[in-house]
Amino acid sequence: MGEILNMGRGMTQLRAAAASSTDPRALSPSAGFDPLALLLAETAGGREASFARLYELTAGRLLSIARGIVGGRSDVAEEVVQESFLRVWRWAHQYDPAKGAAYAWLVRIVRNRALTAREQLHRREDGHDALEDDIVETNVSDPADQAMRSEDARRVNGCLANLPANHRRSLSLVYFEGLTHRELAERLGVQLGTAKSWVRRGLEQMNRCMTGGAASDWRELVAAKYAVGGLQGAVRRGFEKRRERDARYCRAVDQWEDRFALLTEVLAPAPVPAHVWKNIQQQIGRERVAFSRPLVWQVASGVLALAVLALLVVALR
Repeated sequence: MGEILNMGRGMTQLRAAAASSTDPRALSPSAGFDPLALLLAETAGGREASFARLYELTAGRLLSIARGIVGGRSDVAEEVVQESFLRVWRWAHQYDPAKGAAYAWLVRIVRNRALTAREQLHRREDGHDALEDDIVETNVSDPADQAMRSEDARRVNGCLANLPANHRRSLSLVYFEGLTHRELAERLGVQLGTAKSWVRRGLEQMNRCMTGGAASDWRELVAAKYAVGGLQGAVRRGFEKRRERDARYCRAVDQWEDRFALLTEVLAPAPVPAHVWKNIQQQIGRERVAFSRPLVWQVASGVLALAVLALLVVALR
C-alpha cells in the first residue's frame, strides 16, 4: 500500500511540473523524469487537457523545425504541425519511453512530415525559396554558437562546436533544412562526393565525442546518417526495413534521434497562429462524432434486440 501511495504522490508531482512549467526545456528528462512523457501517456488515455498542455509547451519550437525544412513557407509549416499533432492525438499510445525522450519522438514526427512536404513542394516548384538562406543564417548556420539550453544539449552542442566548420555546417543544413547530399553540394558549391564526405566525417567525429573517443561501429554511423537525414529514397526505405528486423539498429537510431533533437533547443519557438490549434480541435471533434455514431447504433440495435426478445418471451407464455 505504501508503494502505491508513493507512486500516486510521484504522479502528482509530475503533473504539477508539467502544469506549472512554461518552457519545455524545464521538462528535460535529464532532470530524472520526463513530464512530456506523462502528458503523452495521459493523451493516449484521451485527456484533452494534457494534449492541450503538450501542444502549448512544444508547438512553437516544432513549428520552427518545420519552417526551416520547408524553406520558410509558413503555411506549409503550420499544416505540418497541425497534421503532426493530429497524429500524436491518434497514436500517442505508440510512444515507448524506453526508446527515448518524448520530445525526440515529437521531433521525429514533425521532421518526417516536414520532409514529405518539402519533397512535394520541390515536385511543384523549381529551385528553393529565397527565405531559405535567411533561415540558415539567422537560426541554424552554427548551432554551437547559440545559448546552451540544457545539460544534455550543452554536451551535444559542444561536440558539434568542435567539428571543423565545413562538417558542422553540413550537418546543420542536412538536419535543420532536410537537404539531400546533392542539394547540400549545390548550396555549398562543392562536389557531391565532398558534401557526402563532410557529412560522414562530421558524424564520425560527433560519435567519438559523444562516446569518449570509442571507435565508431558501422551500425552506429549508418544509424546516425539515417537520423540526421543523410539517407534518402530507396536507401532510406531499405534501412527502415532492416531496422525493423534488427534491434541493434533500432537502439542506435533512437539514441541518435535523441541527440539531434537536443540540437533543436537552439531554435527560438515560433508564434503559432491560433487557427492551427482550432483546426486540430475541430478535426478531433469530427473524428469523435464519426467514432461515436457506430457505437450509438450498436447500443440501439442491442436494446432493440433485447426488446424483441422480451416480447417473444411474453408471447410464448
